[in-house]
Amino acid sequence: MGADYWPYRARRGDQAELGKPYRFGEETALIEMPISWSLDDYPHFEFVRTPATVLPGLHSARTVMETWRDEFRYMQQTVDWGVLTYTMHPYVIGRGYRMLALEGLLKDLSAAGAVFMTMEEAATEAQALMFAPLPSS
Repeated sequence: MGADYWPYRARRGDQAELGKPYRFGEETALIEMPISWSLDDYPHFEFVRTPATVLPGLHSARTVMETWRDEFRYMQQTVDWGVLTYTMHPYVIGRGYRMLALEGLLKDLSAAGAVFMTMEEAATEAQALMFAPLPSS
């Protein structure tokens, strides 16, 4: 969750102390992919009640897909290249009416020029576009 649309290298050894400037640690070869709770199906659709909280869920599938569509539109308008990670769980998105809404989203994104790929493929593309090779150890 370090960037909205850009993969970034994970770091090791960051240091944070009260009253002192934050110090970044060394970059690693691990590429972190952008992710957001707003693009995850679970918080939008699942109702959960615990003694401490209630996750209301049960939102309109069409409304959620419109939000996800708008996130893609915004990315398209503001960056030359980026990764938008939608997170879906089969037991959540798999309800019939949600699948219909998802099908509509996928058609709209395809028509708007979205390219669908695995996270591994996106990380490989990010490596080629964004990152210089790390020095060998």
